[in-house]
Amino acid sequence: MIYGSCLAVMLLACSISDTDGTAIKEWTNKRLLSENEFQSQIQNFIKNRIPSLNLPETAEEWEKESDKLRQEILAKIVYGGVPKEWYESDDPQVVWGDTIKTEKGYIIRKLRYEALPGLWIPALLYMPSEIKGKVPAILNVNGHVGPPGKTQDYEQLRCINLAKRGMLALHPEWLVFGELGNEDLRHNRLAYLDLCGTCGLSVFYLAMKRGIDVLLKHPSTDPKKVAMTGLSGGGWQTIILSSLDTRITATAPNAGYIGMNYRADFIEDCGDLEQNPNDLLTIADYTHLTAMLAPRPTLLIYNEKDDCCFQTHRAKPSVYEPIIPFFRLFGRENVFSLHNNTDPGTHNYDKDNREQFYKFINKYFLEGQKTIDEDIPSNDEILKYEDLIVGIPDDNANFYTLAKDIMKDFPENRPPQFGTSNFIDWQKNGRNKLKEIIRLKPMKAQTQKLSDETNGSLKVWNFKITVNDELSIPAIAISPSEMVKSIVVMFGDKGKASLAEHIQVEIEKGSTVIVIDPIFMGETMTVKGGMWQYVQMISAIGERTLGLQVGHIGAIVEMICQEIDIPKVSIYAVGWNSGIVALMVGALFGDRIENITLKEHLPSLKLLIENHIDYETYPVLFCFGLLKEFDVSEIIALCSPIKVNLD
Repeated sequence: MIYGSCLAVMLLACSISDTDGTAIKEWTNKRLLSENEFQSQIQNFIKNRIPSLNLPETAEEWEKESDKLRQEILAKIVYGGVPKEWYESDDPQVVWGDTIKTEKGYIIRKLRYEALPGLWIPALLYMPSEIKGKVPAILNVNGHVGPPGKTQDYEQLRCINLAKRGMLALHPEWLVFGELGNEDLRHNRLAYLDLCGTCGLSVFYLAMKRGIDVLLKHPSTDPKKVAMTGLSGGGWQTIILSSLDTRITATAPNAGYIGMNYRADFIEDCGDLEQNPNDLLTIADYTHLTAMLAPRPTLLIYNEKDDCCFQTHRAKPSVYEPIIPFFRLFGRENVFSLHNNTDPGTHNYDKDNREQFYKFINKYFLEGQKTIDEDIPSNDEILKYEDLIVGIPDDNANFYTLAKDIMKDFPENRPPQFGTSNFIDWQKNGRNKLKEIIRLKPMKAQTQKLSDETNGSLKVWNFKITVNDELSIPAIAISPSEMVKSIVVMFGDKGKASLAEHIQVEIEKGSTVIVIDPIFMGETMTVKGGMWQYVQMISAIGERTLGLQVGHIGAIVEMICQEIDIPKVSIYAVGWNSGIVALMVGALFGDRIENITLKEHLPSLKLLIENHIDYETYPVLFCFGLLKEFDVSEIIALCSPIKVNLD
């Protein structure tokens, strides 16, 4: 319901007042949304946009659909905006290092390979001391294991066991761990590339894909027997690469992923930014990726009491039970299984899980041969970190250096001379481009009055504003006079509770101030876990939080102007996120904006990269492709002729 007349009467019927700073602070600190209200709304917002997984009638239909999904995900998501020289070749540079010989029937070869120009991945290849003919090859990848990286005990034990079984076991280092422990390889800093319009996921994808390239180039690899496995982030790597690269003929992800429906409800299942890449769910969810494994042998390993993520009771109905019919299409439901680990049942790749994997590999790669399903004791063969150092170049690339190089000539969309016909055309085209980048959509705001309070002659009205019947925003309105001189719409990164002094200054000027908390600011920032997880999930479903913030404020401004019958309002924003939003509102809703005042604003989007700002600090601003087209000065130019006050 729209409370138009209520809003108009409220703003036009206040008596002259002395401003009371204490009262304003009390009002702005008051919580207006009910507990978990926004949390529930944002979860539903995400879940309502998850693509459904539909079972076709035949195996042939699913094979065609799987191929189509692979091509689309690779072209539009993984390699979106990525230079072709990063990924065109399947023959990466490889530098072989020392060989560690053992008396246990296997050797360890050190190597590094170039994932993309300038980024080298150190790796270890465990292999039998003597090899006859072609043998199975396993890509082993790890997760968030900290400084030990590829030398983690359970990783060494699994690779040693595979080599003792006559197989090749390649274990590359994962970004930010072990020898790649550079702060600018922290996973969420892939956002530096996203901001530049180059998919940050591509770095992760190429780092593991090159591992398969290396294995398949080895003369002893049987190309029909190539498998992949890993725990946690290694499990995520396993589902991503196995679903998109059919050179992998058997796969066993361990506690690595779950469908978006559960990620939205259980924040511990969300994962880092690479696990929720921009726009993935406009094409496929993790349920689709799992179904794309059919008809290849697949073992899903989950842990009953996992103390990290993806507990079995959630994973089973998400990515196992719904997928069985897809394997059944091929008459291969028997090759698709799930193991629920109960010993120890936590986040692990310990003995029970390793033995499940050996049994799986023995069944499909060593059929008819004498095999051992049990873990071969090898604890006394675990080597120290120092013994397994491969070495990487001092100038090895990272997210910062890659983005710094890409953005050197950004933005590409610089304005022509002000006042010319070319400038007008540039504004028109630029506004359309900006709408595309932030995924701006038509929105309509509705108000619901919650309460009103008085302190002396100063009065405040508390409102809840709902946009498109989906997301609610808290708002308060304060006016000092019986005649409205001007309307100021105010918001800030830290929420309305931080804006009391700014409100008082505007009231003393005779302005009516409407203070709102856009999504993920103030009250709406207090979601379980942290707002950055929800911001990345919003991007994964094809929306942009920046576009939602801009669209919401634009809809609120339009509602105010229509209901009070005034032509324009002023915008007042405090903080980096708020400042960018305010400028975009001016650029895209300029007919309703009188002027814009920015406090504590961001001078340039490039500072997010140059100052090594963490994604978690300003997740909304790392909007895919924004810096490629616009920096702050270009967005200000889009606002013209609106006056922008920078303070």
